[in-house]
Amino acid sequence: MDLNPEVKKRIDKVLKSQSIAVLGTSKDDEPYSSLVGFVMTDDLRELVFATMRQRLKYRNMLANPRVTFMIDDRNEQNNDFNETTSITIVGSAEDVKAKEREEYASLLVKRHPVLSDFVSSPDCAVIRVAIDKIFVVSDFESVVKIGIPDYL
Repeated sequence: MDLNPEVKKRIDKVLKSQSIAVLGTSKDDEPYSSLVGFVMTDDLRELVFATMRQRLKYRNMLANPRVTFMIDDRNEQNNDFNETTSITIVGSAEDVKAKEREEYASLLVKRHPVLSDFVSSPDCAVIRVAIDKIFVVSDFESVVKIGIPDYL
């Protein structure tokens, strides 16, 4: 399946204009949401963020690596729901180690230079999320589901 160019354009626009996502985690049927700075790989297969290992979101991901992210451009649309694009990302999270950690940390810090000291901390985990699905909601009710392995 090829990704519709208009859908890809909407995804790119939101991802370029937004640097913070809402992360959803859960453990023992207790959902939890938090804000994270993120970067996506160009191929839309992975999302990267960082967190301290003692945080609740990290402990939740150890217990249940399935996570969601919500990213939207509502702050750019002057409260016009019909113009807002929302992206929900579903995937599996893992704390990357060694050389991979350096590569993903570099990618994250390139987008968020302010996180450099944070990411350099030995207590900081660099998290890679392997993306399974992306849902793109636009025009208030139009939903497109993209299965990442299907379209690439």
